[in-house]
Formats: sequence, C-alpha cells, structure tokens
Amino acid sequence: MTVRIHQVKIAPAYFKAVVAGEKRAELRKDDRGYRVGDVLSLCECSHGKYTGREYSALITHILPVNDILPMPGNWIPGHWVMLSIRTLHPFEALAYVMTGGVEWALS
Repeated sequence: MTVRIHQVKIAPAYFKAVVAGEKRAELRKDDRGYRVGDVLSLCECSHGKYTGREYSALITHILPVNDILPMPGNWIPGHWVMLSIRTLHPFEALAYVMTGGVEWALS
C-alpha cells in the first residue's frame, strides 16, 4: 500500500482540539483525492502564516458530503468530504509511513 501524506492548513483552535483528542473529523474540499489510510499532516496556520506546529492524523473513514446533502443551486461549489481521523504521535506517524501502512493493517 502506498501511503500518501496530505499537508493541510488548520487554524490554532482546531489544531489544539485535534491534539487534545477532542476533534476527530475534518471537513475538507475533496480536491486531493483523499483515501482511507492516507495521512493528514495538519500544519497550524495563524493569520495566514505557519506557526511551525504540525501534527499527523490517519484518515480512517471518508463520508462524501455531497452524496448525502443535496446542494440546491450548487451553493457550495466542488465536492466535500468529512474525514474521520485518528491522531498519530510523531513516532507512530513515522512507523506508519515507513511500513507503508502494513504494520497498521494487521492490528
């Protein structure tokens, strides 16, 4: 399995909630071809600038929002997905990427 890493911006309040384990989903425009098993590299961004803080999360489920919520008049253009995520501590993220996700598929 090829593990893809998607580097995405996230606001400080949401970043803190992910790190604390309180936020377990991300609503994103589906412009990257997200797949279950991919890794989100969440890069904290404040006032348009990166803070240098980064955290990883594994995509565990993808809910195609446009399939369940009809968008009359296409008021929100594009396709959107709700990504269920599980946070990965730095060493977990490294092991996951280096093994191509194989180690995690067995557990």
